[in-house]
Amino acid sequence: MIVVKLRKGEPRITWHPDRQVNAGEAFRKLGTRISGVDQLSLILNHEEAKTPISHFYTETLTMDVPGIALITGAASGIGRACAHTFARDGASGIALLDLDKTALETVQAEINSQLSPDKTPRCRVEIYPVNVTDENRVNEVIQSAAQTFGRLDYVVNAAGIAMKHQGGAAFVETSDWQRIVDINLTGTFFVLRAAARIMLTQEPIRSSIDGRPLQRGSIVNFSSIQGVAGIPLSTAYTATKHAVIGLTRTASEDYAKDGLRVNAICPGYTETPMTTKSPLVLQAMQERVATAVPMQRMGEPREIADGVVYLSGGRSSFVTGTALFVDGGYTQR
Repeated sequence: MIVVKLRKGEPRITWHPDRQVNAGEAFRKLGTRISGVDQLSLILNHEEAKTPISHFYTETLTMDVPGIALITGAASGIGRACAHTFARDGASGIALLDLDKTALETVQAEINSQLSPDKTPRCRVEIYPVNVTDENRVNEVIQSAAQTFGRLDYVVNAAGIAMKHQGGAAFVETSDWQRIVDINLTGTFFVLRAAARIMLTQEPIRSSIDGRPLQRGSIVNFSSIQGVAGIPLSTAYTATKHAVIGLTRTASEDYAKDGLRVNAICPGYTETPMTTKSPLVLQAMQERVATAVPMQRMGEPREIADGVVYLSGGRSSFVTGTALFVDGGYTQR
């Protein structure tokens, strides 16, 4: 007999299958009958059994990311959401990189407070203050993270900045152009290069679901809807996001045969500290969203993070060189 134990107040549902039923299948069977499930455990053999063999957070129900994740721009916004999503979906370790050490410590504490069923932290979290434009520091930090955790399995290049220039390209200051290029493009390249050198030397990680070998590593670079479309007054930002897609595609060609996957995530209009700190910018974005985005709303950081973790893990094991648009339908118009 399989007994499905639900949260307090939910009905208990049991059935006697003629064959083995795994956690994923059980969850699908019950999905149409349960709302707001906090926890799902499957217990075999008899109703009084005390030890659950599976839990709602088991890898069977996640994006298959049991390894080590390294995330830049992790102190806030989408990077922070990625850290929480990796922890939720079973990563065994997370390296958080950002300029803001205090904010990194906050994210670290948030994740450490989310305990697993046995009341221990879900994963090990380490923080590394770093400016991604500093080539030597990037190399040092990524080497240090790999030594600390033993390997690197998923790298998320989320660090970036955006800037508008009234009047367009004719009025972009060279210093602004260079700063945006240095962070959004060159910083992405520095992190990709340092991580790839490590990943290419390690054995493939195995799936937490079925044990098959997956990849030596998976890198997700942050582009944008502006990686394929021009938006007024965003000369430098748009140029860098187009370039990130080019970097992603050529790196994926270079290393596909070696078991290293490289993809890009392209968020649409998303509510983050970077996009909401200015009331005028936020208002302009909301007006744009109302007419240009079929879903007529801005995205949430966690929605982008779900796409990132999908591209990182075993659920996308046959995906490389792609640009995944998480944009409420913006680019389909």
